[in-house]
Parts: sequence; structure tokens; C-alpha cells
Amino acid sequence: MKLELQGKVALVTGGSRGIGAAICRGLAAEGVRVGVGCSGSPEKAAEVVAGIARDFGTEAVALRADLERAEEIAGMFDRLEERFGAVDILVNNAAYCPGGPIEMYSLEEWEKTFRVNVTGAFVACQEFVRRLTAAGRKGKIVNLTSQAAFLGSTSGRLPYDASKGALVSMTRAVAREVAARGINVNAVAPGMVRTEMVADKLAANLDKYLSRIPLNRIAEPEDIANAVVFLVSSAADYITGTTLDVTGGMLMR
Repeated sequence: MKLELQGKVALVTGGSRGIGAAICRGLAAEGVRVGVGCSGSPEKAAEVVAGIARDFGTEAVALRADLERAEEIAGMFDRLEERFGAVDILVNNAAYCPGGPIEMYSLEEWEKTFRVNVTGAFVACQEFVRRLTAAGRKGKIVNLTSQAAFLGSTSGRLPYDASKGALVSMTRAVAREVAARGINVNAVAPGMVRTEMVADKLAANLDKYLSRIPLNRIAEPEDIANAVVFLVSSAADYITGTTLDVTGGMLMR
């Protein structure tokens, strides 16, 4: 299967660790030049950039931006284009995920979650579509959502779960609007993934999580990255508006 990604340029938000870092590496392995977006961990982003150069001989650049500020999102595109040329691929992976029971959330936590997870992704999509349309170029967008958008969460992450549901709806709406322009828009919904953020939770509850997963293992970040790489490749040119579940069977729709 030909992916035809060599020489493409991608922006990955939240690319400095976990799933985002795996996506950056997966794209780089196929010859994509990557903008590694980060909000608060420039050292981690620099490590991803260095690892990409070492392991794949592919160019990458760290791009720091506050995803709650539209002008900084536009600035990421500007800097990436100055370095590598026009952007072909956008992966909205960055997320904010506060925890706690419903009655304990402040309105600010709720609004911040939506500003980062939904509004930030919207602004990035808007900026990307504007640039593609002005240049008459085609492109691919993938939004990272979650199985929690469909199943909810038992661990108290209501704002996150709701924001990911909104991102699923936004994916369909944008896909339908821009299809005629040659822009494909899809989403990936991971289940439980082995990352630093959930390492302690996994260690304490591994048997419980495995009992919910028919394939009987926790996903590695690379499992999610593989799905993203497929969706932004030429092999997925006839796919748009869909959410691809990568949950080991925990979510079957």
C-alpha cells in the first residue's frame, strides 16, 4: 500500500509527548517534515525533534503556542511555512483534561477545557482551510477525540468527555463543508493508551481496564499514530467525516 507522504509538511498540536510524539514520529518515518506543536514543554518538543532527526533523518521543528490564543495558532502556521513551505496536514491532538466529580468543577475549568480542546482545534482548522483554499491546495485534517465522547467516563472527566463529543460533531461538519475543496477531515477515537499521563492509573487498575478490552491489551501510542498516518495518506483519499475507533474493541459502533 502506497501512502505517498514523502515530502509533505504536517503540523501536530500537542506533539511533545505521548500520543502526539508518536504521531510526529510516525509521520516522520514516512518522510513528512513535522511541526511539533507544544504549549508548555519546549524541552520535550526539542527532544522529539532531535529523535526524529536521529532515527529517520527527517526535518522537524518545535513550535510553541498557547492554543487559547488565535494569533498564536496562526503564528505556528506562519513559522512552519517559513521553515518548510505550505502545510499539507493538520493533526489536532492537544488536549486539556481536568479531573473531578461534576459538582466540584469551576466554570473556568469547564471553559478552559473547551477553549483548548474545541475552540483551539476550530481555529487551527479555520486557519488551515483558509491557507489551503487561498492556494488552491488539497489537504488532510485529523482530530484526536476519545472513546469517552461516546461512552462517557467513570473517572470524573466530564468537561473532557463533552469536549471530545463536540470535536466529533465538528469533524463531521467541517468535512462536509470542505469536501468539494479537496480537503479530507476525519477523527481518531483512542481508548486506553499507555502514556506517562495514565501510568499510575494503569498500574493500579490494569485488570479492570483489560476486562473491558476484547483484544486484551492496552494500546501503545504507536497504535494511535498508525491510524493517523493512514488517514492523512493517499490510501485514505476516499474517507472523510468519519471517526475511526482505535480502542481494542472497547468501543464497537
